Amino acid sequence: MTTTRREFIQQAGGLAATTLALPAWAQGKPVEGQHYRKLQNLQPVASKTGEVIEFFWYGCPHCYRFEPTLNQWLARKPAQLAFRRSPAIIHGASKAHQRIFFALQGMGLAESLHAQVFAAVQADPAALGELAEIQGLMKKLGVDTAKFAQQYESFTVQARCQQATALIRSYMGDTYTVPTLAVNGRYLTSPSMAGGEAQAIEVLNYLLTLPRG
Repeated sequence: MTTTRREFIQQAGGLAATTLALPAWAQGKPVEGQHYRKLQNLQPVASKTGEVIEFFWYGCPHCYRFEPTLNQWLARKPAQLAFRRSPAIIHGASKAHQRIFFALQGMGLAESLHAQVFAAVQADPAALGELAEIQGLMKKLGVDTAKFAQQYESFTVQARCQQATALIRSYMGDTYTVPTLAVNGRYLTSPSMAGGEAQAIEVLNYLLTLPRG
């Protein structure tokens, strides 16, 4: 089953505790099984030069808190390293949030409006579950609502949503947490595993130095 709202509350308590702790690798390196996980089966990646995937949900407060730190890393990541976001389904409303992402992506607006959509969903994670309500937000953001609706209800967006759900399950099974970073189809880490947002980036950079095979 997918992660529930109750599990998110439990994760919040665990994350708060770990962010107060100093990284265990302060004088060494991240520990496999504690700060990151190595997948048994190598997953396909979209780029031969390396790839990082962020699994997220617009309604996740931990994902939202991670955004500034992640964006700082994105601003200085190697140009040849591929990065993509993949929205996860957490509960009913998040299905619509996933479709928002891919509808905007189809219009070439996913990155430019990412922060605004994130903030809007954070204001009420249970909101923006119906197209009419979503179009209201799109109008405020200056998006052509008719074109957005066409994308939102398209077969292409439905297919991309199905692919995104299959992708996160291929990495983490039916029970997953966000935010999570997948590195080169081989490793997983997250702020909750690493001990905080900044630590997650440290682990990410370390994982990028490890063999990909």
